[in-house]
Amino acid sequence: MSAATQHTTGSIAAMLGAELIGPAELAVTGLATIDQAEPGHLTFIRSATYADRWPGSRATATFVSRGIDLPAHPAAGRAVLVVPDAEAAIQDLIPAFSPPAPQYPAGVHPTAVVDGSARVAADAWIGPYSVVGPGTVVEEGAVLVAQVYLGAAARVGAGTVLHPGVRLLDRSEIGARCLLWPNVVVGADGFGFRPSADGQWLEKVPHIGRVVVEDDVEIGANTSIDRGKFGATRIGAGSKIDNHCQIAHNCVIGRSVIVCGMTGIAGSVSIHDGAVIAGHVGIADHVVIGAGAVVAAKAGVIADVPAGATVFGTPAGPHREQMRSFAALRRLPDALRRLEQLERMVLPLSAEEDR
Repeated sequence: MSAATQHTTGSIAAMLGAELIGPAELAVTGLATIDQAEPGHLTFIRSATYADRWPGSRATATFVSRGIDLPAHPAAGRAVLVVPDAEAAIQDLIPAFSPPAPQYPAGVHPTAVVDGSARVAADAWIGPYSVVGPGTVVEEGAVLVAQVYLGAAARVGAGTVLHPGVRLLDRSEIGARCLLWPNVVVGADGFGFRPSADGQWLEKVPHIGRVVVEDDVEIGANTSIDRGKFGATRIGAGSKIDNHCQIAHNCVIGRSVIVCGMTGIAGSVSIHDGAVIAGHVGIADHVVIGAGAVVAAKAGVIADVPAGATVFGTPAGPHREQMRSFAALRRLPDALRRLEQLERMVLPLSAEEDR
């Protein structure tokens, strides 16, 4: 179903198997949050926290998770669609309201530069002002939208889309069906230096490895992934990396790992399958994050995290222990006040005994 299709509360209820309370003929023209919705919009109520906002919302209709009571049944001209999970339902509906995906022709734009030794599939698109280096391979259906740079001996897998400003440096490899957003840099040198013999300067340590990004990976805008010193920095299949992340040399990230924005991962870190790294996390070099572990936002990780564990804080520690520590810290001002009161009571007695 395309964005041009006319949607109604009834058609959406039928599409998702929702229980409809209210008119079926109401036109739905878009999706919005409950606070920003206007007439014609469909919103969602996933918890009791948002239920009280429904009467004041301008939305024409809402998904509501089953079991959540709304303040009142919909007034005239409004409808409620009851579903098992309102947030999941609106996510499932997004494609029906999405604008058509851009369509790119096959071939090479006249302003692009493709080295004679490169191999570009006939149905790939090399967009305006892009550069494809010597020995590089661009596979079937791949898209370089515009101003993309591919260095020497790089590879772009079938169906992968590289948005404007992506830089894939020498010997770097991107798998099939990947999506790289603007200004991603893959394959820059790792951050390695050592003191010069006279101790006056820092000498650069060469990095001669590469980066391998496996299939079905998405990398957000302005993220950098450094090449390995000898071998490969590797991003496992199905992993999703947010904007403004730094992944240093020789890191190995497993399958279906989530790395949220502003995270910095130092060299030679291993993150195993299914782990979740929340936003603004810092991970020290050589740390191992176990499969399925969760690192909470703003954590500073300096030691290995066991599989399945949840850690937060700086330095990061087990969730339950950290919660006890934070609770104790919040009680500290009151404890200090009581201590000062005791001191005022005890010190005069001590002084009297000394006399």
